[in-house]
Amino acid sequence: MKYSIDIFLPVLDETFSLEKTIFLIEKKSSKFVNKYLITVSKKKTSLKSFETIKILKKKYKDKIKVVFQKKPFLGGALITAIKHVRSSHFVIMASDLETNPNFFHKLRASSQKNKEKIFVATRWKDKNGFQDYNFIKLCLNKIFQLLFSILFRTKLSDLTFGYRIYPSNLIKKIKLVELKHPILFESIIIPIKLGYRVDELNCNW
Repeated sequence: MKYSIDIFLPVLDETFSLEKTIFLIEKKSSKFVNKYLITVSKKKTSLKSFETIKILKKKYKDKIKVVFQKKPFLGGALITAIKHVRSSHFVIMASDLETNPNFFHKLRASSQKNKEKIFVATRWKDKNGFQDYNFIKLCLNKIFQLLFSILFRTKLSDLTFGYRIYPSNLIKKIKLVELKHPILFESIIIPIKLGYRVDELNCNW
């Protein structure tokens, strides 16, 4: 299969940040992106977000695919989106700019060179990895990362940051069950335990 990417973008109330995310990805990686899987909830996604999606659909045509999630919360959105993946690779990211879209081309370029690997962004290997992040949350996050990296015998330093690229055949094989934010942890720990190769790339939050 030719190298191409489908991107998971869950949307609740995002507008300008969703537009900016796609715009910045298109600047450097347009020819590699097959679909933006904009995953929405009939009950929780705002009318303003739906209006923004309509504008994006006009601008980017068939690249924009609206996916109505079948299960609730972030995990439900991700599980639904994975069923719509048709490209060789799949990216998990956010639509609120917490996952820096300027970093996307680095993630994509690394994946192109090593197509069988999972690449994950880490905020912990760069002194500027966190900016304006709550100090208490930062400490708790670090404790969590250290504890579970030891428990699962992995050198990965960021097991909860939802910015990653997977070979699609791999992510489709994994049985994900968590419906809330811990799915970000589940979706990397399972591949680690199954022996898949995972590399980290420095990124900032």
